[in-house]
Amino acid sequence: MSPLPTALYELLVAPLAAALAFLHARRALGSGRAAGELMALAAYGYALERAAMAAFAAHDYPASWRIAPGGVPLAVVVVWAAVISSAMAVAVRRGARSAAARAAAAALLALVVDLAMEPVAVRAGLWRWTPRGAWLGVPVGNFVGWAVIVGSYTLGAERWAGSDHVWLQAGRRVALAVVSVLALLAVGLAWRGLGLETRFTAAGAWTLWGAMILGAVFAARGTAHRGDPTTLAGRLGAAGGALPGVVLLLVAAPFVAQAILFADPALILAAAVSLGVLVFALR
Repeated sequence: MSPLPTALYELLVAPLAAALAFLHARRALGSGRAAGELMALAAYGYALERAAMAAFAAHDYPASWRIAPGGVPLAVVVVWAAVISSAMAVAVRRGARSAAARAAAAALLALVVDLAMEPVAVRAGLWRWTPRGAWLGVPVGNFVGWAVIVGSYTLGAERWAGSDHVWLQAGRRVALAVVSVLALLAVGLAWRGLGLETRFTAAGAWTLWGAMILGAVFAARGTAHRGDPTTLAGRLGAAGGALPGVVLLLVAAPFVAQAILFADPALILAAAVSLGVLVFALR
């Protein structure tokens, strides 16, 4: 049984993260565009979860989630939207100037959040991986998937910057979500077909963890930068306020607390290091 119940994430953390992400996006984009971008990201989050569950049958969610259409908790969907939009903003603020650099930095920052969440969530029974992976029960392929999910969407959103016409933006986001989900499936099928998951021992998985942490520190090292006001990430990053960082910390912090309650040194290390990197990125 989880010492912190599923309801904490479903009824408090996820709605609060979504609300804070919207408040920041509204400041950057206006109410209509902010709602549209976050709804597109939420739809993307639902689509990628369903597609991955159908294609790979590697993870699922237990019945303790109260609102889970098609087996995907609504809380997970809105956290995807909040984390991706916030990671875009922080990536710009830490100096990522080109579209590719913003995509890479956003992916690394989002990965830090996931590195705090995944092993604790698995231990708590918030979701399940079948089979269990080499890094504290989490498959390494999950982190590859996160990099594709956040990186591909950010890159596409940045390349398709420009028009403020609502229907054109909506069409572009639908197309981008489809392409990003297809990219996730392609990478996942290649990963499985080549048997790459089975090549990771626990030591190898921890080595990769260290590389991801160092990559995130590198991405977060830069000085403040206002970004390109013609792009989505640029506008999110240029808008003032601490809300993007607060969202990332809000999503990660309960898992740090839960790791401490488990009193497992490995879980505490993974969660605490991730929290430290996020604080460094938000300095």
